[in-house]
Amino acid sequence: MLTHLSIFALTASLCSSQAAEDPATDPGPAYPCPPASYSNPELYGPDGLPTFRPLIIAHRGASGMYPEHTALAYRKAAEQGADLIECDLAITKDHKFICAHEPYLQLTTNIGNKTEFAARKTTYNMDDDDENFDWNDKGDITNWFSFDFNLAELRRLRKKQANGFRDPRYDWQETVVTLEELVQMTREVGEKQGRTIGIYPELKHSHAINKILADRGESKRFEDHALEELNRLGFNSSDSPCFLQAFEISSLEYVRNKTDLKLVFLTEQNLTDTVWERLDKLNLAGMGVDKGNLVTPGHKDDLKRGSYKWGEPTDFLDVVHEHGLKAHCFTFRNEWMKLYWEHGQDPYSQLEEFLELGTDGYFSDFPLTIRRFLHYKGKLCSPRMGSSRVSGSSPGRTISLTLIAFSLVYTLLN
Repeated sequence: MLTHLSIFALTASLCSSQAAEDPATDPGPAYPCPPASYSNPELYGPDGLPTFRPLIIAHRGASGMYPEHTALAYRKAAEQGADLIECDLAITKDHKFICAHEPYLQLTTNIGNKTEFAARKTTYNMDDDDENFDWNDKGDITNWFSFDFNLAELRRLRKKQANGFRDPRYDWQETVVTLEELVQMTREVGEKQGRTIGIYPELKHSHAINKILADRGESKRFEDHALEELNRLGFNSSDSPCFLQAFEISSLEYVRNKTDLKLVFLTEQNLTDTVWERLDKLNLAGMGVDKGNLVTPGHKDDLKRGSYKWGEPTDFLDVVHEHGLKAHCFTFRNEWMKLYWEHGQDPYSQLEEFLELGTDGYFSDFPLTIRRFLHYKGKLCSPRMGSSRVSGSSPGRTISLTLIAFSLVYTLLN
């Protein structure tokens, strides 16, 4: 019969095995899959990314928890288990690429407090090249712009959360991050985890930036600079773990014959037959789909507190699939005000809805939530697994062994 001393020794042993798996040093990912599965061609494509389930796309990194487009948000997204990490490409005066949601910087940096930069606040028109169609028009913007600063100057900035309802504790700690640094992080963390972590860069405001570059006497286009940098970093084929995205169809038309990278067209609005004809000529890999406008449209409640759905989902994802494209839906967020009332303030409800509708990828500010949801559905590691849990550290295993240990003590002592 076990003595009290031996019981507590067993408990300590079980708990100490968890303590050894320090979350601070664990490279992840959360809910790890069998290492051999990552090289299984039935599960993963030649680009190293999963083909049997929706992709986990970290929107601006793990931006729901950390300031967007920072090294911290990117590293955490990789450690949490994102398949791909998004970088909105913003070019600097010395033709480097930083990751920033927009090339204008005031919203998420302290540039407005930098007296030495005050004189560089200016106005540019950020519309696209189509007067008859709004691909991604922003109008005249007065701000500080990345292409008016060299990289060394931008390194002096610090970043904050873009949304006031999110965790402020990491504000003003991180500076800008380059595309190259993002790639280095994905490869470093991916090597530790034994899996491929890809990138999802966006050609942002190509036409507007090309006008500015041309006015400065530069002959090379924004897209050419981007393709050169991606090629330098090793992304140049359809087998590269990279999707290159854009809202402006003319930008994708320009790069199509210059690269073999997988291209994705982004849209927030329904498309005419004429637009579909243009898209069908581009040999796209997929389409980034605004889930709220195009799949499950809704409207504000009478008090403007939250939103209701209009009714049944549209068939837009089916149309995308009929054109032979993958549908990567954006943007999934956990906060209640980003959900419909019908979701019961439960992000899993919305994730379930889009899984059933056939999404091929979740753009999310919370990549850990997407990974946890796919684990919960038994789809994270294989389409045939009832549960994706395997040996190795994971939140579920940590909790389970601790509960087993204390349950054993309680049972034997009573």
